Amino acid sequence: SSSCLPGKQLRCSPFAVMAATARFKVDLMTEGLNYGRFRGTERPRQVKPLWLASTAKSQKDGTHRTIYWVGRNAPAEDGTLVDNFKTAQSYQGDWENNQKHGYGVQTYADGRKYEGEWSRGKRSGDGVLWIPAGKNKLRKFYTGGWLNDKRHGRGTCFYGKGEVYQGDWDGDKRHGHGQMKYESGDLYLGEWANDLRNGQGTLTKANGDSYEGGWLVDNREGSGSYFYAATGKVFVGEWVDDMPKAGVYSQAQSNPGHATKVPVTTTVPRTRLVDPSGVLESALQEVRTNRTGFRAKNTPLDALFAGHELNDLADAFSVAGKTKLSVLDARGVFLSLGIQLGEEELRDLLHQVGWSVENDEGLVDFENFVRCVALILDYEVTEPNFVEADNDAMEVAVSEPREDQ
Repeated sequence: SSSCLPGKQLRCSPFAVMAATARFKVDLMTEGLNYGRFRGTERPRQVKPLWLASTAKSQKDGTHRTIYWVGRNAPAEDGTLVDNFKTAQSYQGDWENNQKHGYGVQTYADGRKYEGEWSRGKRSGDGVLWIPAGKNKLRKFYTGGWLNDKRHGRGTCFYGKGEVYQGDWDGDKRHGHGQMKYESGDLYLGEWANDLRNGQGTLTKANGDSYEGGWLVDNREGSGSYFYAATGKVFVGEWVDDMPKAGVYSQAQSNPGHATKVPVTTTVPRTRLVDPSGVLESALQEVRTNRTGFRAKNTPLDALFAGHELNDLADAFSVAGKTKLSVLDARGVFLSLGIQLGEEELRDLLHQVGWSVENDEGLVDFENFVRCVALILDYEVTEPNFVEADNDAMEVAVSEPREDQ
């Protein structure tokens, strides 16, 4: 600068200093120097916080090696710990957005192991569950479908001691059609609901006896036939709470115990019932009438009515615009179906299907409503004048009951 002469005392005007500073800043930019470097001193670099780096590394997505969860035992009452740390469980497999998703193997703290498909952190799809069977041993417990951590769809469960179920599952319970082999050697093939034998099924016993007919709450109920292998006889009739109640015994085949002709020691005059068919029908009808309420209360809804019938009933129930109705509103819904009921009559029907003022807050839900309709239809078969009904209106909402009901 002409204002700053070398070899002389440095005298710079303020304008000269400002110009030199500006030229120095331009030089820094053109030479590509990083921000913060000035007169040989480098500004410390910004380091990503440790917590942020760890969080990024912990994001699980894709296929991973085994990931362990280590749990600390809860302290005893005196505050001491028997085992400070222990390996609780491990998982090896696919992840998506920090959730087990895809195929993976999970080992649980109690020794169980699951191999199969996952969806959003839950067992869903096909998979196999193993359970402990002695020291360092596992045995297969279940193989088949899963949904939201519960057995669902088709699957096979090995209960142990030779007991095996193969069939349909819903919400971790046997539900649908399946067969069960018991420890005793008995074999059941038929319908299930809520983990119990419900509907039509056949039980073949290890001794050769066989039952075919209705089941309710895991017991023989309704119409059914039982073959006695030891005598060759067959009972056909109504069953109540796992016992034959009214029906007919007949000799289906020769009695194995009578290999030789039975000697005649006494001659008994031949006797007959007066109107045997009427006596039998009356006995059967009495049993069915007495069990109508119990059967309507405990039979699964999808066994009482077909799917389209339930939809029609749901449409009728929803007209009131509520999920639960007062007894008065419920009478109005029945009236829309062509069924005229007094308040006491409706309350009596509701009590028969398990409704109570205390437990249900005096309100009628859809299940109560459906079971009452089924009860009314059953009573109409046994007692045609049970209620005043418009048959044409009933047929619009509910079709005729199936023959197996």
